[in-house]
Amino acid sequence: MICFTGKKKKKKGSSEGMEGERVRLLEEELEAIMYEREKESKAYERDVMVFAFKEAEWKQEKKKLKEEVKRLKKGMEEKEEIIKGFCDQNYIMLEEEYSNYWQQLSAGTATNFLLQQMREERALRDEAVDRWKKLYLAIKTELDDLIQKTHPGDGLMYCRAVEEEESATVEELRMDVKLKEETIADLKARLIVSEREEFNRAREVDILRQSLRIVGSSCSSNKKSSSSLRLGSKPNFSFVKRVVKVVVD
Repeated sequence: MICFTGKKKKKKGSSEGMEGERVRLLEEELEAIMYEREKESKAYERDVMVFAFKEAEWKQEKKKLKEEVKRLKKGMEEKEEIIKGFCDQNYIMLEEEYSNYWQQLSAGTATNFLLQQMREERALRDEAVDRWKKLYLAIKTELDDLIQKTHPGDGLMYCRAVEEEESATVEELRMDVKLKEETIADLKARLIVSEREEFNRAREVDILRQSLRIVGSSCSSNKKSSSSLRLGSKPNFSFVKRVVKVVVD
């Protein structure tokens, strides 16, 4: 009976030792799992902090880029206003030149004045186009450098947009040049018509002078016959008309 009780105690002690070992192993595994979880949590928190820091940097950089774009846009608008002022000034000068043209046309110096006007207009137009090209190249270079430094991938799209804007501006300049050429052609046509009218007027005056000269010589040769006319009789206008017709023919 005593031996059986001792064996039972030994079995009970061995089973308790095995259970304690299992508990210890489970606790170690649990601690390892908790350690890994804590490590992963710290890594995640660190990544979140890094991402938040980078996001703040991106927002700040985006804000700076927006301000830079606004500044460049404002500068471009100011330069466009300057170019527009140049164009308006040139337009006013052209209007003044056209006014002087009609004044000089009445004085008989229209041909030389028109040639001089065409030369000056072409010089002003070439000067305005040259200024615009230099200004555009400076703005384009500045924007290209900024885009290459900030967003290299977006440079191609911006360059395409700039090329399209440049094409539209060049087309507008071509239309302006075409309109001015049509205006010059109209002025040339008016000049030709005015010269023809002046020539016809001078020819008519010359014809009238010749007619009066012929009428005077006819009156002096027919003095005897004209003295026989009664007072109050009408002059022979049919004779004058025939003389004028002969001279005109």
